[in-house]
Amino acid sequence: MQRVFVGDVQGCADELREVIVRADARFGREYELWPVGDLVNRGPKSREVLEQVRALWEEGRACPVLGNHELALLRLELGLREEAPDDTFQEVLAAPDGGQWTAWIRSWPLVRPGRLGSRAFAVVHA
Repeated sequence: MQRVFVGDVQGCADELREVIVRADARFGREYELWPVGDLVNRGPKSREVLEQVRALWEEGRACPVLGNHELALLRLELGLREEAPDDTFQEVLAAPDGGQWTAWIRSWPLVRPGRLGSRAFAVVHA
């Protein structure tokens, strides 16, 4: 199984879709997407990014880790921070199923271990 690592998607669903299309063309369905945090915020389509990653995750082919923007989203949901003028993840929180999205995000680890051949590694958002 090949691994495709991608970081700081930040709500850019069209660009993530292009990464997925290219990975599909190169590896077929024999790859895992490893989003390295900051899938949401700054770009225009945070929810769509989550939908794309969730579809792969449900197939057992996505291994996301938390980034600071996911933590900001969760803190906002819990009332632990104010909304910033440049936040763009409100569509996730405002959705009727927003709580399901944030529950899923809360299930992501801060660190995800893995192996590439005989080598161990750990993925974190830096």
